[in-house]
Amino acid sequence: MKEFTIPKPAEQVIPQASNLFKAGLFVSLMFGSFYTAQITANQLDVYFSLSQNPVYLVLKWSVIILLAIFNCMLLTGIGVVAHEGIHGILVKNRFWNELLGGLLSSLVMTLPFYANRQFHLTHHRYTHQSGLDPEEALHNHSFIVAFVFGGLIALYQHYKIVATNLSGFGSNNWKQGLRGLKDLGFIGFSLAFYLYLLPFLGMSLWYTFVPTLLFVPLVYSYRSLCDHYAFVPALSPAELKNSEPIVSTDEEIQDPTYNKYQVDSWVVLTNPLMNWWWSHINYQQVHHRYPYLSHHYLPQIYEVTKHEQPYAVAKGYWRCLLYNSKLKYYSKPEEIEPFIIQPSA
Repeated sequence: MKEFTIPKPAEQVIPQASNLFKAGLFVSLMFGSFYTAQITANQLDVYFSLSQNPVYLVLKWSVIILLAIFNCMLLTGIGVVAHEGIHGILVKNRFWNELLGGLLSSLVMTLPFYANRQFHLTHHRYTHQSGLDPEEALHNHSFIVAFVFGGLIALYQHYKIVATNLSGFGSNNWKQGLRGLKDLGFIGFSLAFYLYLLPFLGMSLWYTFVPTLLFVPLVYSYRSLCDHYAFVPALSPAELKNSEPIVSTDEEIQDPTYNKYQVDSWVVLTNPLMNWWWSHINYQQVHHRYPYLSHHYLPQIYEVTKHEQPYAVAKGYWRCLLYNSKLKYYSKPEEIEPFIIQPSA
């Protein structure tokens, strides 16, 4: 078997067919879930003759809530595929990358694509740097506040960017204004999809869109709090000039201005289904060190680098959340140290 080597951007193979299949499958499953919720509600209404029996109401809304949570899992998968579009690696063609990425992103409860790109790439540039990382506004709170409200804060921050971009028309910054206008187009598509198409097909928003919308922030937090929560504030390149090299065994980072191997993200080792479902985003630290590579390389990169690079590893999302619930967004070195696996000597 040929030994795996980490490809350069131009050498990678983008799994565009796989990405599109997954996106199409998830959208289809969500439609099926919406339809199932509607049919279930209709059948129970008929069976119980619209009674207000508590058992009937509990059964009906339990099914609807479970399907809504399933929808949120699907939307998270769709969002991660759209995230590939943010990095320009959803499909090879740039036009289709932007269009498909924008449409998929908008399905995640009207998340604006171009605003998300600005937010996310800024986050990559300043990952976990206090006062610079835009994700700080989402999660630099107590764990419970970050869990309940982080997703809502994220949506607010993205729409602020949309508004700022639209203001570019007033200052003759047409490129900026166009980004905002294209985001409005994607948002319009999302609103038409949920608020027009579903009722047109005979699906009540109260059984489909509304329950899903209510649970999206919590499912978002379930995953996103296992990205960067609980790490020591990262050093900026300027600060690193006066610091010791983070890993002294690798010649690539002997220059103390190089901060590639800072530990500022989690690697969550989960089951193969979740690896595939959420497109390996659980290898968050690997993604931040190699953001130009498609998600399907991340597990392989982790395997070939885990003895050479430091990683903070959690076995499963629930364990990761349990760890984080006892820590703050910016932890102390001694608090996060037990979870960091250092390179082999």
